Amino acid sequence: MHRARIVALLGAAIALAACGSSGSPSANADLSTGALNSAFAASAARANVPRDLLVAIAKVEDGLEMPARRLDLDVDNEVPAAGPLMLRRGKLDTLARGAALEGVTEVDLRIDADLALEAGALVLAELGQKTGARADDLASWNAAVEEMSGFADDAHRESYAHQVFATLARGGTFEGRDGEPIVLPRHELPPSLVLDVSWKLKTLANAQYEGAEWIPTSCTNKCTIGRGGAKVEYVVIHDTEGGWNASVATLQNDPNKSVQYIVGTDGKVGQFVTEETTAWHAGNFHYNQRSVGIEHVGYSTKPYTEAEYVASAKLTAYLTTKYNIPRDRAHIIGHDQIPNGNKIAQSSKPCMESPKGCASSPNYGGASKHTDPGVWEWPTFMVRFDGNAKCNDVTKIWNCSNDKAQAFRCVNDKVEVRTCDAACQVQPNGVDDVCNPKPQTTTPPVTDPPATTDPPKQPPETTAAPLPEEAPLPPSEDTGCALAAPRSTSFPSITIAALALGLMLSRRSKRSR
Repeated sequence: MHRARIVALLGAAIALAACGSSGSPSANADLSTGALNSAFAASAARANVPRDLLVAIAKVEDGLEMPARRLDLDVDNEVPAAGPLMLRRGKLDTLARGAALEGVTEVDLRIDADLALEAGALVLAELGQKTGARADDLASWNAAVEEMSGFADDAHRESYAHQVFATLARGGTFEGRDGEPIVLPRHELPPSLVLDVSWKLKTLANAQYEGAEWIPTSCTNKCTIGRGGAKVEYVVIHDTEGGWNASVATLQNDPNKSVQYIVGTDGKVGQFVTEETTAWHAGNFHYNQRSVGIEHVGYSTKPYTEAEYVASAKLTAYLTTKYNIPRDRAHIIGHDQIPNGNKIAQSSKPCMESPKGCASSPNYGGASKHTDPGVWEWPTFMVRFDGNAKCNDVTKIWNCSNDKAQAFRCVNDKVEVRTCDAACQVQPNGVDDVCNPKPQTTTPPVTDPPATTDPPKQPPETTAAPLPEEAPLPPSEDTGCALAAPRSTSFPSITIAALALGLMLSRRSKRSR
């Protein structure tokens, strides 16, 4: 009897550790009003799906701040994501299905975020009906959420659904577009849905770059095995125009496009195909055979994050060391510098005009005339691994970096980058921005990682990888619904509860003797 009570207490402790969220909205919390909240409520009511499930998916997709209308849309972008739910061309093409259910075009959905939200709710409702989900039971939507993710492999599908349900368990108040607060009440859910399963992604251990997440990707209609004898000479910088999940699901599944690496806004790195594979990313097969492509989660019109620059610089340092690629802007290039084979020879040299000049020229950007990576800061990026930007990447007067931590200019045909002692002060056009140099401080270059000597790996089939022999890792403080302190200062709550149980059972066993 006592043991049963102890087990019950442990169960309560585990549930509390997994889903407790001090200060988060309760299930009875009042929901904010506003245009985006109204769109969520209307879409949920029309499709008869849980409003909070739509909000949780949008939060996981980083889609809550999607503008109401995207007037600067790149119609031919690699990742045509639409709306807060990031409808995309994954294994399930939710973009095409949503357009069909709404009776509109895919471009209509990509431009109008509220229309895309409504279409996404209809797609989710259709999946819920197919999988037996009920509007009054959030847990019953697990299979529908996994399928809606669009991932091709089970590990990523399960991890995605976990993120959605962990978000529902935690609840919170999130910032939506135009600063509108979006309230998500806390929900009690089965532990099996909210406990961290990201450790399963670590079993897909085929990535060549240390620490990268392997994303199983078939080469059928997406890439070419081998490089036809060509030497790797370039690193090509891209942006996705969508969030991490939408970008990964699209690049994993959508025909006629692929890339070796992707970097997230938080610095996470993923790898789709091996470096020995010719990925179709540049719109120019000559360059595809001779380059490694790196996609960056984000938008060409918005600044990239510091974590993204740091991670990308380390990855670029690794690649340039491994393949002996010169660290200059003739070899580390943007998609907007790739020759357009419909206008000039595919083997032409990369565009060496200013980024604005390359983006506006019909001769570059590959066959589809892409203009990414847009506002990428070449001078502050290149200096991170002791590389050299070109003078027309900048102006002859000091300009602040987007994060105001540095400033750059061109003097005597050389790019200078200065780290500021305080925030760089932007001045009117034509006047030097003010960046007082930080005393005895320079931007440290990225330490070159050792070049790997491992033999080339062939892209594996998308079969399930064997599970590791050791026990799965416990949830970290920023995943799942556990809100424990950092691992370096405390044990996860569930581990403490388990230790307490063991101690109590041990003492009772001794007393019974």
